[in-house]
Amino acid sequence: MLNAWNRPDYRDLAEECRRLAASTLSGQMKKRYLLMSKDYTLLADVEEQAHASCTRPRLQQMPRTPEPLT
Repeated sequence: MLNAWNRPDYRDLAEECRRLAASTLSGQMKKRYLLMSKDYTLLADVEEQAHASCTRPRLQQMPRTPEPLT
């Protein structure tokens, strides 16, 4: 399991793939790098959404009124 110190930064990887796509002469490799960039961007979005849902404050349930003892 990856921790915060060695977790990949997917946005940086996506940018690197776009840079490689711009610099390659091969049309096939350009397509592959652009697809990888798209995948890394998607992973970054999913990771951010997961992090946001974990850190969002949860609604606390209102305590129930106790029933009177009879």
